[in-house]
Amino acid sequence: MKKPLINYLLLVAFLLSSIACKQVSKLNNGAYVGPFYTVGNIYMAPEGLPPQIRRVAMLPLVPSRGDRSAERGIQFMQPVLTQEFSRNRIFDVVTIPPDRLQRMFGRRSIYADEPLPHDFLPRLKQETGCQAVLFTELITFRPYPPVAVGWKLHLFDLDSEELIWAVDEVFDGGHSAVANSLRRFIRKTHSTHNSAAVEILVLDSPREMARFSIAELIPTLLKKNPKVAVNPAESNSSHRVSGEPDIVGPKPAPAVDSKAEESKNPAPTDPDSGAI
Repeated sequence: MKKPLINYLLLVAFLLSSIACKQVSKLNNGAYVGPFYTVGNIYMAPEGLPPQIRRVAMLPLVPSRGDRSAERGIQFMQPVLTQEFSRNRIFDVVTIPPDRLQRMFGRRSIYADEPLPHDFLPRLKQETGCQAVLFTELITFRPYPPVAVGWKLHLFDLDSEELIWAVDEVFDGGHSAVANSLRRFIRKTHSTHNSAAVEILVLDSPREMARFSIAELIPTLLKKNPKVAVNPAESNSSHRVSGEPDIVGPKPAPAVDSKAEESKNPAPTDPDSGAI
């Protein structure tokens, strides 16, 4: 057998063995086989995102009350949150910086569960041309390995004041499902030629975790009647922007047939019995 042919066969054998080794390695790589993380703590209005919602006013990101880590993370996470939502093709985002919010309502930040300034809804709609408002809160920020980022987001319709979408979710890189999903996200969004090197750099990056987490949350806006978790995001929050909170609890008991009930427990006829 001629030497060039032998070299060619050896090269083919080497390439085939390399491909086989890569396939075997994938079987042991969680970024390929999982388990993967699934967002579960969400609320979505039964009818889904209304078609008239084309522009959304995003309020300044606020830290979870009393959380010093979240307070330090605001300056890093606000740009990521704004950029990732602006990239989506679901609706246009109009960001409301703290300075503009101060000029409009005398406050630099607003939480979704606190009383709103006077004329907040109509004025926000008039000055921004938006149909909805997004309240944003950073509930977890851990910038050291394993990194973690948590969001509490509320989207309200400015006309009806109804809650459209809510999320209360923490993405913790210390959990294998989250880490696997983050690695898969890196593989899809970065060049495959240097994905291994990039993965080492960004697995401990709060910014990359934030990008990944928002990329996981935004698609839930397009789902109708999603399965609500045991502890849904709105288990104790208002379904309206203003007014007293409406507690989201178990479904109301079915109506009782009044005639059947009367037949079982007839009303007293004695005038001294207290019947009205």
